[in-house]
Amino acid sequence: MDINNSFSPILQPAIKESDENISSHSLLELYEMKKLRLGLSDRAIQKLLGIQLNSLKPILEGTAKQINLVNFIKVANFIGVEFGKLASAYLPKMEADTIGEIQDARDAGYLVEMFDLQTLKKYGFLTYENSTKNIVSRIKKFFNLKSLYDFASDDLGRAFSRTKKTSNEKMREFWIRSAYTQFVTINNNNHYNRKKLLEIIPKIKPYSRNEEYGITTVAKALFAVGVTVIYQPCLGKEQVRGATLSINGKPCIVISDLGKKYPTLWFSLMHELYHVLFDFEDISKNCYHISSDYGDLMLTNEDKADNFAQQFLLGDDKLKFIEGYINSPYNVSKYAQQWGIHPSIIYSTYCYKYKTWAKYIKYIPDTSKALRLINTNPFKVGELVENAEKIKKLLVINNYGE
Repeated sequence: MDINNSFSPILQPAIKESDENISSHSLLELYEMKKLRLGLSDRAIQKLLGIQLNSLKPILEGTAKQINLVNFIKVANFIGVEFGKLASAYLPKMEADTIGEIQDARDAGYLVEMFDLQTLKKYGFLTYENSTKNIVSRIKKFFNLKSLYDFASDDLGRAFSRTKKTSNEKMREFWIRSAYTQFVTINNNNHYNRKKLLEIIPKIKPYSRNEEYGITTVAKALFAVGVTVIYQPCLGKEQVRGATLSINGKPCIVISDLGKKYPTLWFSLMHELYHVLFDFEDISKNCYHISSDYGDLMLTNEDKADNFAQQFLLGDDKLKFIEGYINSPYNVSKYAQQWGIHPSIIYSTYCYKYKTWAKYIKYIPDTSKALRLINTNPFKVGELVENAEKIKKLLVINNYGE
């Protein structure tokens, strides 16, 4: 919970007025001014704040030898003064280390509420030796934030509206925020042209045959028509296959390496392109959509997107035909070449339908070669801005884009 936003809106309008009076009024005077303005009794205020008189009075009079952090912040919110400004104005006698401890405690509460710190440590984003200050510094630098509390202060943050979040929800939000920050930095200047996108899509499939450069080449072509594609690995237990975001009115696609199978990259890309073509207006209202094995998270039609991707890569008629040759690598390779797809797409589609992965997994490569160029794994770097600049440089070369 962000304690600065935890009280009734009736407490908020006086923030600017009280801030201006910090230097000319005592804390008790500011309290009395607010009490008079609201027409409340001391008893009513104590009940509202949940503070007993014997705890409230020493804070207001400046006689408290030890200040309860929660009570102090409650008073700050009531009179409408930002915690940091109140601490600076009315706690000059307090040791600097003590004030730092208060801020650390506040930061620690926010970190626990907004981030799954244990999972971030597990994946190497944080170390187990990190102090609260170091974690705050790491997150601010990574997301290019002026303040830790800017993490959820924009439209994307407001889409993360639930106050109590599960570990998976925290990691999903961290994952989306990482992608969002990179897309804002990349800032594709090409106009989004849906007509040109429709012209490009039929040409995509043959590039799946180029395991090393195909996905990167397609990403460049999409960038040129205003669609930005990046890669991000999965984090935590959330089974994210991809996502589509709307930034500055332009589609932005994230593909993940869920399952680490090469054909899945192409399936995920086509799945998200369906959302761009047919769900982008709705996605724009919600800021983002995540495609997950746990189901639809933003009320878009996942079944239609799945069917679009499958039929585009390997239609039902072709799958039915090739089933009789599935045990002949020569024939699978021959027909894959005729149909302009990588052979692993045939094996993967067949295995998905009949659950025979163990038998044919040797014919399905992993994602390492395909992601060699485009994989800049943002969770291993210090700053997302730096990571995004590398991606942008990759996407605009060879006369694509700007």
